[in-house]
Amino acid sequence: KNWIGKSFGCEIDFKIEKSEKNINKIKCFTTRPDTLFGMSFLAISVDHPISKFYKDDKDFINFKKECNATGTTEESIANAEKIGFKTDLIAINPLDKNIKVPVYFANFVLMDYGHGAVFGCPAHDQRDFDFAKKYNLKITTVVTPDKKDKSFKVKDEAYTGPGYIFNSSFLNDLKCPDESIIKTIEYLEKNKLGEKKIN
Repeated sequence: KNWIGKSFGCEIDFKIEKSEKNINKIKCFTTRPDTLFGMSFLAISVDHPISKFYKDDKDFINFKKECNATGTTEESIANAEKIGFKTDLIAINPLDKNIKVPVYFANFVLMDYGHGAVFGCPAHDQRDFDFAKKYNLKITTVVTPDKKDKSFKVKDEAYTGPGYIFNSSFLNDLKCPDESIIKTIEYLEKNKLGEKKIN
């Protein structure tokens, strides 16, 4: 009864494509690893350790000021416009090395949740959807409410309900979220790409 916001999920290490900054990976906590094939960006807090590489960048300094002005309560972040600062880093999807996505500092990621990093799956998270629309990022639908409907596509808002995984290689047809989360975590642990965690 004393838990406030207990989340079950897993920690994932996202490899970073070779960069001048010598950053090899970004660790991230997620409650929905089963939607990884729908990932189109990685977002980190402005207070993330990586921010030290941008401390002399005027645009980043202004962006950080803008984020701090918004406030850091969940309510103020939920109501604020989602804004991001694109870094020169590229993250690689652990389930498909061909899926490479940009890394953004974002005002909706707090350093005290997980590791101050989240992966964005716009089709199935409204906050990610708003962010992707704003920055013209890819929106890949990976959950369909009807197992037979493989043409289902998210258009005007994120689909956050239950259903079945598709467009997701070996996860296809798994019941979501009950079967799909467990199977994804098993795969990530077996391949030493992540581990089960309670946050």
